[in-house]
Amino acid sequence: MDNIKKTKNIKLIFKTIADWSKINLGIEICGFVGFDEKQQKYIIQLEKNCSSDPSNFFAIDALNYLMFKTKYSIVAVFHSHILGDEEPSEFDIKMSENCCIPFLIYSLNSGKFKIYEPKNKEYDVNKLKNLIKEI
Repeated sequence: MDNIKKTKNIKLIFKTIADWSKINLGIEICGFVGFDEKQQKYIIQLEKNCSSDPSNFFAIDALNYLMFKTKYSIVAVFHSHILGDEEPSEFDIKMSENCCIPFLIYSLNSGKFKIYEPKNKEYDVNKLKNLIKEI
């Protein structure tokens, strides 16, 4: 499975995350949505879920986050919910607020997406608005 995709088609971001989620039914998948300013393309990068309980939580290696952030403008962190709906959990809200980055959540049960925006922002608001229009 290819763990990175580049596209100008915002809808492909959602399709890719849904497809990756359906391949990994037993664990929450996670990764980054970014924007490559030079190529004018969105980047979707799947990361290994480093959580000790990957069926209920996700964790991403901090070094991978820093490496991604040095190459691209970060738009959101994505992950799946294998149980329940697409609404952010208390843990999701806390983590999004702590890192000042939106969380894009996909629910395998409902087949829907939800974006949680933190109060303090460290991302390109215009790129996020483009994503939100597609939900």
